[in-house]
Amino acid sequence: MPTQALNGVDFFYEDRGKGLPLVLLHGFPLSHAMWSAQMADLASTCRVIAPDFRGFGKSQSDQPFTVDSLAADVHGLLKAIGALPCVVAGLSMGGYVALAFARQFANDLKGLVLVDTRADGDSPQAKESRTKTIDLVRKQGPKAIADAMIPRLLAPGADEGRPELARSLRRMIEDNSAKTIEHALIALRDRPDSTPLLPTLKVPTLIVVGDGDQITPPDIAEGMHKAIPGAKLAVIRGAGHMTPIEQPIQVNQALRLFVSKIR
Repeated sequence: MPTQALNGVDFFYEDRGKGLPLVLLHGFPLSHAMWSAQMADLASTCRVIAPDFRGFGKSQSDQPFTVDSLAADVHGLLKAIGALPCVVAGLSMGGYVALAFARQFANDLKGLVLVDTRADGDSPQAKESRTKTIDLVRKQGPKAIADAMIPRLLAPGADEGRPELARSLRRMIEDNSAKTIEHALIALRDRPDSTPLLPTLKVPTLIVVGDGDQITPPDIAEGMHKAIPGAKLAVIRGAGHMTPIEQPIQVNQALRLFVSKIR
């Protein structure tokens, strides 16, 4: 798989297919591998690119970052590989980065997909929770993060008969370093509020949410849907916070239809 040297990091990414670039940004604390079902299926429709953020997966780095700097990394990578303008899709943390991309690089954005995410910043209670989780990862490492997060990432009963779902999430989480997870928690805690951006968005926008998402429930998605002019909303049945992994067929259908209408 290719890498691209940029901003002091060798960024790992997958790049398949031809046509309009669709960039898939992973959630916390995962890697590009969470999009494997989308990479395999959508490459016949468009050019699909899935990078690892700095420090995550195979993009090795021990340097701190912010949500805005992650967006700048993604833009730099896409410019280097000739993948601008593009459609940017992000799940959870990837959604925060997608919104930062829209804010910083509007002229290079053809469309936006916000998956199981939110626009507002952390509440005081959420900031306190992030700080406690930073302490947890410092003391006990990535395994403790996986133990705490996985039950909330999936819809209740989603992994019954599909134990590979939880296994794949655990593998992605535990493949990341404690330092990267700590840096990400700080970046998430301190991220800007993107709510004022929503009514100013001028590109086609799709919002995707699992009907059983415990972390960013459907009412959060519905609020963004109402705030963004002309936005579309896809509620994925039988999914929690990890819709692309839990219900890939439904998610792929929504993405394919959305991308097919962008000119």
